[in-house]
Amino acid sequence: MKYFWTMILAVALAGTVSAAPKKTKAAAKEPAKPALETKLNASLALTDGNSETLAENVSLVMEGEKEGLGSVLASIENNYGESQVEGVKDTTVNNVAAALNLKKTLSPRTFASVDGSALHDQVASISYRALVGPGLGFYFVKSDKRELSLEAGPSYLWEKVDGVRDDYLTLRVTQRYSCQITPTAKLIESVEYIAATEDFNRYLLAAEVGVEAAMTERISLRVVVQDKYNSDPAEGKEYNDVSLLAGIGLSL
Repeated sequence: MKYFWTMILAVALAGTVSAAPKKTKAAAKEPAKPALETKLNASLALTDGNSETLAENVSLVMEGEKEGLGSVLASIENNYGESQVEGVKDTTVNNVAAALNLKKTLSPRTFASVDGSALHDQVASISYRALVGPGLGFYFVKSDKRELSLEAGPSYLWEKVDGVRDDYLTLRVTQRYSCQITPTAKLIESVEYIAATEDFNRYLLAAEVGVEAAMTERISLRVVVQDKYNSDPAEGKEYNDVSLLAGIGLSL
């Protein structure tokens, strides 16, 4: 997590700017939130000169909740990056990830969940990594503007890394936080810890923090920092993958 806190500072600064009060009638009234939201997010970075680089991120996120019943959070994401120096092209990022989290309300503060995810990462030599399992969770804060939750449970993991297949039982702990800073700006944050039950020194850790600010009713600007740590990567691969994403979101 070498650059993580520097990037956190950048996101916090963006959030501060986004949260500045806007003296308009439109900003004074918070738009009604639909029961189910679908959003397409995209970011692109290009450089030219002594080196040529390309980095893109595209994600589709569906999120919704019905009071007293539960919620759903589903996403699919692609990251691709390449660089070219003196005519030599190198792929720096190439992965696809999908995730699904279903929550069933048990009480105003508690819930049961089912969580699943799948990953393919060419650069990290991960042919596939799939994870699924149940969980129980608790809302420390739950209101129209803020939500802080913690959930935990067993999950089973299947993977093929560097040509080697493996499967084992894990413990999954996930913390999520969201805050409607202003009627047009939102902060999101999450941390997920997944450890092998037979060896807690073998674990995956993923953290994300971001700010999203509405430009129109359907288009928003977003800045997100992602940090993914693997305590047992494939031979010759890095432990850490850090991304700083700045782009737009489109509500569908």
